[in-house]
Amino acid sequence: MDSVLSAVVLGLIQGLTEFLPISSSGHLALSQALLGWRDASANLTFNIAVHVGSLAAVLVFVRREIVAMLTNKRRLILVLVVATLPLGFAVLIKDTVESWSGSIAVVGVCLLGTAGILLLARFLDDGKGEAVTLTLPRAFVIGLAQLLAVLPGISRSGSTLVAGLGMKLQRDEALRFAFLMAVPAIAGAALFDILDGGLSRIENPGAVSAGVFVSFVASMIAMKLMVDVVRRRRLPAFAIYCAALGVTALILGAL
Repeated sequence: MDSVLSAVVLGLIQGLTEFLPISSSGHLALSQALLGWRDASANLTFNIAVHVGSLAAVLVFVRREIVAMLTNKRRLILVLVVATLPLGFAVLIKDTVESWSGSIAVVGVCLLGTAGILLLARFLDDGKGEAVTLTLPRAFVIGLAQLLAVLPGISRSGSTLVAGLGMKLQRDEALRFAFLMAVPAIAGAALFDILDGGLSRIENPGAVSAGVFVSFVASMIAMKLMVDVVRRRRLPAFAIYCAALGVTALILGAL
């Protein structure tokens, strides 16, 4: 990280795209490629650092659910653990994912994948189904959808939300659970990077701190926007954006 300005811009991109269904990892990868950042490991460490800003934001946003889990809804903790289990596989493919993050073509293909996932919401998000219980098998399926989001360009919020809708959850419940799933996912990635020596790869702590703060503010804004988007059933509109960006990335990759 060579400048505070770059960190602020990328922190803004991360925060806005983490909870809007357009893939923060894809946007960060494209931004870093266009800015000429070639150090993949340093990029990954910065990406995880600004994700911590998003983690702080989601902790604030779903604080009531977290308090409820710690007091009278301990079953939700088990459900969240089961939904997080598939992410354990991500450790095995960490190096592959890191190398793919530097490929604009891979990001482009994955963004097209996100567009396809969001289009499914048109058929799933009709708001007419009866409320169902978030069982352990349903949570595990949603967790498998989150595993897809380790690929740069696959939206975590989009894939988990659509999976929740596919499991017949009501829109608000599916969204809140998608937000909750971000807590162990981001915290786990940050811890793993620290244990892997990530702190030693931070070249400009001041710039990274600025990026984390901006990411926090932008994430709060994005979550509020996402609530409105889901309630108004506007998810398919983001499919058009992801498809356009994916095609653009493929063209840039070919050039």
